Amino acid sequence: MFHNFGILAVVETDFRKKNLTDYVSEILNGALQTEALQGDQKNITFAVADNTLTDAASNKSQVFQKTVFIRSRKLVQRSLSDFLIKKDSTDRSTLLTVILPHSPTSFGQFIAKVVDISPVVNPSERDINRTFLASPSDFKTINIHGLHPGHQYSVSVIGRRKGESELIKEERVITDPVAPDFSSHNASILSFHTNITLRALKPDKALQDSYQISYMQLDPLRHFPKLEVNDIPEQRYIEIYLGNLMPGQNYNVSVTPQMMDVEGRPWSGILTTKPYAPENLTVTELNATCVRLSWFLTSKTGADSISISYQLDRTSSQISKASETRSQYKVIKRQLKYAMVCNPGGRIYSLQEQKKAKRCQKMLNYCTRLIMDIAPESESHIEKCFVSLVNEKLDVIERISSVDDPDSISASRQCSIYVDLHPGQRYEVSAKTISKNTSSNIISKSFALQPAFDMKTFGLQLSESDGTLMLEWPMAEMARARLDDVWENIVGSDSTLHLRVDPVSKSISETWQEQPKRFERKQYERDPLTVPKLRRGACYKVQIYTVTKSGIASAQKFEQLIRISAPLLNVTTEKITKSTASFRVTLESPVIFDPPECNLHIVVLDMLNMTIYDRTTPLTPEISPVVLEGLRPYHRYVISSQVICGKPYDNSCLPKLRLMDPVFFETRQDRPGPVRSLTVRILNPYSAQLFWLPPSLPNGIITHYIINIHPMEDDRERDWSVSVGTEHSSPSTFNDNPINERQQQPIEAVVDNLTGGLRYRMDVRAVTEAGEGDFSSASDAVHAEMPILPPPRPSSRIEIVYNTIHSTDLGIRYSTSMFNTKHGYLKKSALIVAEVNDNNENIVHSIVENQNKTLTWGQAQRFDLWPAYVAIETAIEPLRKFFPPHFISEIIGADSTCGDIEVDTICNGPLKPATSYRFKLRLYTAPNLWTDSEYSEIATTSWFICYFEK
Repeated sequence: MFHNFGILAVVETDFRKKNLTDYVSEILNGALQTEALQGDQKNITFAVADNTLTDAASNKSQVFQKTVFIRSRKLVQRSLSDFLIKKDSTDRSTLLTVILPHSPTSFGQFIAKVVDISPVVNPSERDINRTFLASPSDFKTINIHGLHPGHQYSVSVIGRRKGESELIKEERVITDPVAPDFSSHNASILSFHTNITLRALKPDKALQDSYQISYMQLDPLRHFPKLEVNDIPEQRYIEIYLGNLMPGQNYNVSVTPQMMDVEGRPWSGILTTKPYAPENLTVTELNATCVRLSWFLTSKTGADSISISYQLDRTSSQISKASETRSQYKVIKRQLKYAMVCNPGGRIYSLQEQKKAKRCQKMLNYCTRLIMDIAPESESHIEKCFVSLVNEKLDVIERISSVDDPDSISASRQCSIYVDLHPGQRYEVSAKTISKNTSSNIISKSFALQPAFDMKTFGLQLSESDGTLMLEWPMAEMARARLDDVWENIVGSDSTLHLRVDPVSKSISETWQEQPKRFERKQYERDPLTVPKLRRGACYKVQIYTVTKSGIASAQKFEQLIRISAPLLNVTTEKITKSTASFRVTLESPVIFDPPECNLHIVVLDMLNMTIYDRTTPLTPEISPVVLEGLRPYHRYVISSQVICGKPYDNSCLPKLRLMDPVFFETRQDRPGPVRSLTVRILNPYSAQLFWLPPSLPNGIITHYIINIHPMEDDRERDWSVSVGTEHSSPSTFNDNPINERQQQPIEAVVDNLTGGLRYRMDVRAVTEAGEGDFSSASDAVHAEMPILPPPRPSSRIEIVYNTIHSTDLGIRYSTSMFNTKHGYLKKSALIVAEVNDNNENIVHSIVENQNKTLTWGQAQRFDLWPAYVAIETAIEPLRKFFPPHFISEIIGADSTCGDIEVDTICNGPLKPATSYRFKLRLYTAPNLWTDSEYSEIATTSWFICYFEK
């Protein structure tokens, strides 16, 4: 039994017959063949993971887990090698290749369908669905390109033949993730004495679960434990902190992205830490043109060579540099004073620009710079400055500084020194200037060192959601380690982070005033700092800064006016009719309105995007229901609402906008309007075909149509109607518009059971669940004047009443069921008598009828063999139906006076004795439109006349 759970294939077997080890052995040896389920032609593919084999002997209920980055499902009885999906070796992150079978197949075309099924929180991060065809240059492959790194795709190979598609193979593939490029222009690598920080933007549209960081020291060789950094999808950048390094050493650093079990191509580089500077530089004059430099280097300085720079003191001469390792130079000129600087000539900073390194060095320099303004050269000759600092513990720090060269002639002269001070402590500073052996008066100053603060450097994140402000510490482990280092040096371990929230707008209430809110948090307290229950839509001044244990606040603060998000509303419709609707707006967020700073903007649009309602009102706790009138029946409307807090052009505190989910509603159905373009076409005397278009205003779903038929010339026939379904017409939808109306197909229906020769008036009404629609105007009704044709041929014949046969007369009868008025009302009927000879024929009959004449009894006397003649002619009552049917009896030959009248007069004269006759019925719809029934059976009159006496 085979179950498919996405990336897991579970095989359930009967282990009473074989243990798991036997099954694994058979799989590996190819002995276990794929079995198809009964009635299912799909093949089953097994994959065995490494950990399955190791535990096969101990676990008899093992799960065969397929490799996570690929899943195969084969639906066609072909070898897997015929259809192969693999990553392109040139770019495994964005390219796939589908290899098609080389042997001929029954398919005319192959298609590769690619669907992104990556497990992401936001579906918009997925790639779009795409379809690829075989390459024009090589019909044996399908090249899939433009994929996103680290995404999981479902690749389906579909075959086309004779207009049908068939799924051949489906696999799940995870493209290789890509590593950030730390050498790009938007990345930075900061190297210090004992740590290196790498920061770069993550590749666009790429996914990854984690990063594997491996690094080692090259000389001497030293390996470090590998680091694993989990990816945070919300962050656009990655920051890696490598600590516990040696100064001036080369490190081979590799960053490998990983998505599930798929590893991408790593980024690697040789990075170098900063070497320590030499200490205790001394200069010894050897002669007039030669000096000796000496300095002290620690054993862990990390420097390969020393770079020496020198220039004339207090001149603008060019700085001379030397990087040789010898310590004597004979380029010194006499009677001139030189300033010399020794720098450690360490290794080159890999992948770093000098400008960027200097900027980062200044930003993270933990020393405090003291600046002293001194008199200009024209007023006093000053060679150097002396500074003494005494802290609260009476520790003394003394420094001597030379005079800094001014940047311009007019700039004031200064002395500056860098000292390592601790935030929050108070210092007594004494300073004096020195020239030769003479010193100036001492000036003193007392100050407290303020703690540092910087949101970006600290990695703090300020956010607001649902009326709550949240200040979060950095989440990444390396970022926290870096923050601990920065906090210890420039903020102070005893300093705290302060958050203050002040309302900008004052309350108009006399009983309640919103007070400022203050919060503080220690640096080691990692929980987010939250400020709940703020007024929705109100503006607050947010300040974030650091404060030392002694109460000294940082000079640099984060100050920003932040408007709280707008409240959440719920729009619900209440009473909806065919022309009116009402809806109510309620608040779902707890809101304090004092004063009201938010407005509610509501717009109602119909399905043609026409504005029905547009109004902006102040947002209050109690919102009156909104009633819409004059709506069109069976129309769809959408209510769009938004809450706007703040003034539109207030740049100091930007407004906040919250869009609510649109609310759709539909008005009730109403009686439809009249149909359009009604026309009629006569098919025959009893049928007419009607054509019409649906109403312009259906006002609902048309269930059927009613055709009303009104006879105009026969008062005896009542009006009647016919129902017509809508299965032959397109149903009315909310999207009907004038363009669709022009494209609608006419509806047609055939009306039967009409009567020929009559005139009818016909109209059509549409019907919805609300009732029947309006009648068309009298001018739009159609009239049908039905034609007249000869009656339909009767289906039965005249019957002979054999017990009434005499020598000169006999009795017949016929049923009114022979009367059919489909071709028109019947005007009269006639009984036709024809004599037959011994062969049961009447040779005169055809000649006479071809002359379109029907003889009378008198005219037939001229013939030895009587031709067909009219014996009886009877008027028929103009009835629509002859129901129930009944028999009409007649005596043929009953009138013995026919010899006394004119020969062309219709008369029922006596028959000849012992003569054979046949009879038929003739029906008329007009004098010249008639139809005969078939002849009856032959009847022969008797030989003699019987007289009965009393």
